[in-house]
Amino acid sequence: MSYPAYTHRQAAADPGRLAPSHSPARLRAAAHLYGVESVPLEQARVLAIGCGDGSGLLPFALAYPQAQAVGIDTSEALIAQGTEAARSLGAANLALYVGQAADVGTQLGRFDYVIVTGLYSYLAAPAQQALLQACTQLLSPLGILYVDCHVYPGAKSLEVVRDAIMLHGHAARNDAELRQSAAAALALFRDGMAAANPNGATLAAAAAQFERALADQATADPLACNPSYFVELAGVAAQAGLAYLGDAQPLSELPLSFGQGVSLNISLMAMGQPATVRQQYLDFATGRAFRQCLWFAQERAAEGQAAPDLSRLRDLRFATGLIRLAAQGQEQGATYVNHLGRALITHEADVVTVVDTLAHAWPASMPYSTLLAVLLHKNQTDEAVARKALDRTLQTLLENDLAHYCLDRGPYEAETDARLQLPAFLAGPQPSPGDSALPRFNLWHETVNYAPSPSQAAILAHMAAGRLPTTPGPDGTPADPSEIGETLSLLKRYALALGNTKAWADMLRRSLDSADGLVPLVGLYVSAQATLTLNARLLSASGHQPNPGASLAPQVKRMHELMVQQAYLEAEPVARQLTKVAPRFWDAWEALTIALFSTFRGREALLAGLTMLDLAPADSQSHIVLAAILTQLSRTSEAISAGRRAVELGPRNAQAHSALADALAAERRYKEAQASNLTAIALDPKQRKARVNLCKTYIDAGEVSLAEQTAREVVAMFPNEAVPRSNLLFALNYSEERTAAEVYQAYQECDQQLFQPLRAKWRPHANPRHANRKLRIGYVSPDFKQHSGNNFVELVFAGHDRQAFELTAYAELVQEDEVTARFKTYFDHWVPTAKLSDADLAEKIRADGIDILIDLAGHTQGNRLGVFARKPAPVSVTWMGYGYTTGLSAIDYIIMDDAMAPSGCEALFSEKIWRLKTSCAYRPGTSMGEVSDLPALSGNAITFGSLSRAIRINHRTVRTWAAILRRLPNARLIVDSGSYRDAPMSEALAARFAAHGVSRDRLIIGYHSPPWDVMRQIDIGLDCFPHNSGTTLVEFIYLGVPYLTLADRPSVGRLGSSILKSVGHPELICGTEEEYVDKAVALASDLPALANIRRNLRQAMHDSVLMDETGFIQEFEMGLKKMFTQWCEEQA
Repeated sequence: MSYPAYTHRQAAADPGRLAPSHSPARLRAAAHLYGVESVPLEQARVLAIGCGDGSGLLPFALAYPQAQAVGIDTSEALIAQGTEAARSLGAANLALYVGQAADVGTQLGRFDYVIVTGLYSYLAAPAQQALLQACTQLLSPLGILYVDCHVYPGAKSLEVVRDAIMLHGHAARNDAELRQSAAAALALFRDGMAAANPNGATLAAAAAQFERALADQATADPLACNPSYFVELAGVAAQAGLAYLGDAQPLSELPLSFGQGVSLNISLMAMGQPATVRQQYLDFATGRAFRQCLWFAQERAAEGQAAPDLSRLRDLRFATGLIRLAAQGQEQGATYVNHLGRALITHEADVVTVVDTLAHAWPASMPYSTLLAVLLHKNQTDEAVARKALDRTLQTLLENDLAHYCLDRGPYEAETDARLQLPAFLAGPQPSPGDSALPRFNLWHETVNYAPSPSQAAILAHMAAGRLPTTPGPDGTPADPSEIGETLSLLKRYALALGNTKAWADMLRRSLDSADGLVPLVGLYVSAQATLTLNARLLSASGHQPNPGASLAPQVKRMHELMVQQAYLEAEPVARQLTKVAPRFWDAWEALTIALFSTFRGREALLAGLTMLDLAPADSQSHIVLAAILTQLSRTSEAISAGRRAVELGPRNAQAHSALADALAAERRYKEAQASNLTAIALDPKQRKARVNLCKTYIDAGEVSLAEQTAREVVAMFPNEAVPRSNLLFALNYSEERTAAEVYQAYQECDQQLFQPLRAKWRPHANPRHANRKLRIGYVSPDFKQHSGNNFVELVFAGHDRQAFELTAYAELVQEDEVTARFKTYFDHWVPTAKLSDADLAEKIRADGIDILIDLAGHTQGNRLGVFARKPAPVSVTWMGYGYTTGLSAIDYIIMDDAMAPSGCEALFSEKIWRLKTSCAYRPGTSMGEVSDLPALSGNAITFGSLSRAIRINHRTVRTWAAILRRLPNARLIVDSGSYRDAPMSEALAARFAAHGVSRDRLIIGYHSPPWDVMRQIDIGLDCFPHNSGTTLVEFIYLGVPYLTLADRPSVGRLGSSILKSVGHPELICGTEEEYVDKAVALASDLPALANIRRNLRQAMHDSVLMDETGFIQEFEMGLKKMFTQWCEEQA
């Protein structure tokens, strides 16, 4: 049976002076489990004997300023250091003294909690007795004593290691020499242990304990360690007037924690024996080496129980600092880690529910009753079943030492509304390396290893002074938003924001307001609001207000009508006015938020959405809308937080699961996204959005057959919607199972169903019917921003003859970026289109007098093919953005070259093919660097590579690439793209190769951006089929990497051929998979020839039509003029 917390404690032994296991809060909670009353912490008096610098008392003193903390130690230097630290940190209720416990008597009074850590086992027997007697005298009537110690049988290994140290240091003349000799002796147990040594593990653990102790001059002399059997310790304690209460790790007292066999045997062997004897038997059974004992006065012995009563967990509060990571391949369950590096991987849904709830509250705690209510809300089970699930979950967390627990309010639940504070070690200037520093800890008694960067320190300085983290610096410039988000996330993770949840939430909200929502704090704010609502026992509450008042009824009715009609532009002013006259009317804020979101004004929508959240923090809809907005803004981490909270509030709400799926897919967490979409569909089989997005996640994950199947299902359910059709066509482009004719048939069906009916809206064009004038060209695209296609289209925009052409950009942008700003300089007119319907945009284009309208998107996301179907310009063209036909009979031309669209393939295109020497020209980026030497010449094995997305890497591709690797046993393959940022995707690809006999160690799968250094490691590139790779092929050529391609169906299957013909290497084009394999082997077998190609490939590209920008632009423009001339002639 696994009990990691126990295993860790036995291996590490001494917890140190600063540790949660002997914090007063833990001691009080543990005493409660043993049925014993203790003193509440707010007014408690706590004494630490052997306190060192007092760091173990500081969290308690700061968390409970009305309590008293006292520390005693024999080191004057440590006491002086600790006193100064207490003063610097503002711990006025902490007093430190030089001395020994036996000398104190009762002059300092009595104490409710006495803590002795790292001391008892290092004393001689008389001193041990004197210590326990002194502690008895110091205990208050309800006092609890904590003493940790090394015990047999496990501690026998300490004696073996100590004997080896003493043997090696027998000639030492002083303590310093002995310590030096000890360090050398310990190397035997670290590096020289025989594999056959049956005690190797325990000896290594003991040696590690010695190493830690010897390195810390403040600890007791480890060579003086004096272990004993527990029953002997219990006897000494009884003589001192103490009774055994239990261990500070309560589960370690239960034989069942170590398995049924242990429990059964101990119950038989120790039948009728006192609790201390039963525990000794348990120590024998488990090989225990270390105990954390709780004692209390003998006269109270009858109050205690023989074992912890786990039903009393229901009286406690719990906290955990676990944060959720991306799933490692599991569709259900989750992976978590805390700031100490301890992890939890679970497939248990109830564990996920409880941990996610506690994660909202961290560093505050949640009572058992609230966690139970959350499980009841989610699972809809009876209370007995929910209690059993919660008890099992909490036991899991305790077994893994992943939860803090307390009987009263936690240290982060101040009842006052005082402002948020930071600990003094963060508030002031950060120490330089080598300088003495204040102890770093949180109020749960955890050591914190966080050293803020200079920029983070500046943000923290603002907060320490009571200012917002968004406050501008001395130069008037605020910190970078991502830096602010990172800093506040770390404050939460390390539990360094002192105060209560309300103060934390208020600070986050004001920070979002001050930065117009631009700082990435929404995820933190969602969690803060979740905590506040859970504390108020609001598990779910609608914000909808059906009766806002008679005076508002007409406006409200109008608003709802417009929203139902999806007339968002008209609905927005009505909703906005309602928010002004009725600022707490949630429905108006919801309508305003959705209207802004639907017209792609994400930043404005976010601010309105936050007000939605404020008014209805327990409404799933508030979070669904927020998640959608944040996904639109590419703030995926925050979107996932909002989506998860939506699911928590509405576990049976299909829209909530769909919103979460969108956010997960945007972060390329495909398995999780698929699972959420499937849950949404199970809850609502007609859930359109989930079905559409499930198809998208299959596409992104490279599961083309599933994508096609799902797309066809959605098309059948929603035959008149464009997005499902586009998804189907996009998936078919990559299908290895469909013929070119079958693919084109689906495009024709799409045109017939969606676009041909719009012919009824065609009207004659009034454009002047002669081409010898300045032609008006309109480019329609969602990608006038940072995009891989910019290396092809920007040179055309920049190089157009502005005397001959007047350019208009119709920009379908959700967000602009720095590239957008540059693109605007290339156009005479810039028209944002996100707010315009297809009909309105078509009328705008017609009114602008556009002569030639050029589509740059095809069926990709954000396309405006519905505009082209209305024929708003005399001539329409599709180019670049898609690589294949649009299927629209309304579009006149598609620009290709002979290689991509060879003669005879015209029947596969709805448009007339307009062939140029090359379908595009290429301008490389400035950061790509130089061509490297052939990697294989350095003695490495030949390296093949692809930088393609998963959707292009199908069974045929894997089979062919695997055949190459089998023919060349020393070769390796790099596959590097954004698809493989997701670890499960990488392993799934490796498994496909394994099925073809290629081991994992020959594959390098991952994601690097930019990819230039990865490309330089590749000797030979491998293109995909039936859909070739895209931009990466020309990047290969520019970096001197030749690639092999298979000429497949026009035109997406011949892009690789087009590029190779352009640069003069048609010999690398293959007609069959067998030829592809043979040519790969031949290339790899002639390194001199391969190196020669590499040296000359960039120059060949420079000399080719691919980089003849002027020639391409002239031919492109001449083509446009001829297209328009033909239209003019047709109108005559």
